[in-house]
Amino acid sequence: MGQQANLLMADHSPQHRLGYMIRELREARNLSMRQLAAQLFVSHAKVQRWENGSRPPKCLGEAEQIDRALGADGLVTDLWRGIGQAASGRRRVSDSASHVSDTALGLVAAGLQTAPSNSEEIFLPARLDDGTVVLVALDRRALLRAGAGIGTAVVSGSSLPAAAVVSASQDPFGFAGMASERWSGLRLSRPVPDVGVDWQALVPGGRSMLGSQLSLQVHPARLEGERVIVSLPDQRRVEEFLARPNRSLLVGAVDTQEASRFFVLDGRGTRGRLVKSGGVYEVVAPAAYELDDLTYGVLWAVSNYDDALQADDQALAEARSGLKAYERLSASAVSREAAPGLNTVAHMWLGSDFCARHILRALPGLPKLPAFWTREQRGEEASAWLVFDHKYPYLQETTKALGSTSTRAFCIPEGVVRSSPRHERILLFLAVALMESLGIHAQFTADPSYEAVEGFVVAPDREAVIANWVRGDGMWHVDVTARSSVVRDFTTAAQEVNAHSITSAPTAAARLRSLAQYLDLPWAWLIRRCAQLARAGSSGLVRPRSRLVSAAGIDAACSYVGALPADR
Repeated sequence: MGQQANLLMADHSPQHRLGYMIRELREARNLSMRQLAAQLFVSHAKVQRWENGSRPPKCLGEAEQIDRALGADGLVTDLWRGIGQAASGRRRVSDSASHVSDTALGLVAAGLQTAPSNSEEIFLPARLDDGTVVLVALDRRALLRAGAGIGTAVVSGSSLPAAAVVSASQDPFGFAGMASERWSGLRLSRPVPDVGVDWQALVPGGRSMLGSQLSLQVHPARLEGERVIVSLPDQRRVEEFLARPNRSLLVGAVDTQEASRFFVLDGRGTRGRLVKSGGVYEVVAPAAYELDDLTYGVLWAVSNYDDALQADDQALAEARSGLKAYERLSASAVSREAAPGLNTVAHMWLGSDFCARHILRALPGLPKLPAFWTREQRGEEASAWLVFDHKYPYLQETTKALGSTSTRAFCIPEGVVRSSPRHERILLFLAVALMESLGIHAQFTADPSYEAVEGFVVAPDREAVIANWVRGDGMWHVDVTARSSVVRDFTTAAQEVNAHSITSAPTAAARLRSLAQYLDLPWAWLIRRCAQLARAGSSGLVRPRSRLVSAAGIDAACSYVGALPADR
């Protein structure tokens, strides 16, 4: 029986293809036949019959059990459905709808790692036009030459070479190639069947962000001044796409001599705006929505925070209500276990909201004009100032309560800047610009010894308000204290940064220009792009769905930066 399994030929019949796949999946996971049989509560002999092709699983349910046990991502059930269907010699692998699962790529990696050097072929599953799966024989040596490092890339989770996954016919506008190359964490795949979706985009998360998913349709477009006209030849397909409940984007591709340029529109904001022109439906997008590091950063932050907060909306509201008792205390340190089951972004929002209200309650009691210290270092943390619904109003209220210019210090070491992608640095810049727009003087130190300082508001040498939710052990730590050692340390830190700020300058424009230089962001480009986005507004680019997310901070920051002088 074991001999039969070893002699199994994947191209012999549909049953043999299924048996071959089960065996390959099992061996890739270092499972013996007996171990797989034990997991499935079947006999060892039954697994042998599956693998040698003599008798396939008896029903769909059995095939699904095998699929789940081997993490086959639907391949086993697809092959099981194909048994009994005559393979037509005229069938071909679809150019427009081919799909390779993570499982299949894992098999490629395993094959390249373990196959003997004289092995000529390796089999890769691919879907046919009718949705069935076949095993395509690929030359092992050619695969290694064409996709150098492909095995290592799959095993490590790195991006695969574009040619190994996406063909030119699948990406006629070059969108997937451009996006995957420019933003390394972004993963694009073509769904099969496509159900009206050209690309599914897995937007990466971060240290606390959980990641997001977008559905995209890509269409040809033309640029007319400050407008982009996107042509939509199949109205029904577009309308069905825009009616989908998940977040969707329409992408317009403008072909230029240098390279294609891409412009994005939020799907929900596009509904009802299709206009027929010359027999073809069109939609107009502002040129400000060109996909670059600014707009990608906005999409990244809003979609991540929005999806996570919407997912926990009811549970978060209940947790917030249950935590109100802490507002009666002048000091508290609350762990995340006080709101179990919430995702990390929901915990962030609760901590940020509580700290903001704690400071607003304590401000009137401070004996003199305070200095603020904040712990945000990266765009992921700083973008909360731009999109959490309470943050921009909190800045406005503190400015009104103080009735005078205040300072806010940051510690952002050079190593943090170097390790942050450009879109995150832009978000950090915009968060600071939002503060400067309200008369808050932002100050910066690059000294990493200040990284551990908690968020505080200090009336120098008199009293301090502690309010920390960023990079803490729990959801928040708050206090109001006049203890001399604590107040002295906070006063010293604030005065040190005030005296030696790396962005020290007499005007907000000069401070922001210094910050842009420190973050390695082109000043003139920032002014131009923020001015464009401010005129268009961000709602057509990405529209929040959670009631706890707002784009008002983004629009205010862009409006302020866009009005600054571009000359030095």
